[in-house]
Amino acid sequence: MKELDTMEQIGVLSKKAIELGKELYGDNVKTTDFKVIQPYANGQAITLSVGDDDEGVRRTKVAVEDTLTILPTVDATLDVYEGDEADYDAE
Repeated sequence: MKELDTMEQIGVLSKKAIELGKELYGDNVKTTDFKVIQPYANGQAITLSVGDDDEGVRRTKVAVEDTLTILPTVDATLDVYEGDEADYDAE
């Protein structure tokens, strides 16, 4: 199986996440918390989270995971987000 350079893949994911964030959230990208997951073979993944920390400072966190399991999407929404104006499709 092909082996990829982890740091290079973090850079690729970072660029994709910025583009995706702008596409999905437009002008709200600077205030919206979001997470992007790039799965790889054997349960590996890189996750990138963007959001405010406990002190209100905007941060980007990257994690490299050696075991990640993504379950099938549940066809329902969570009540904690009830009333949100945005209706995003999670696929």
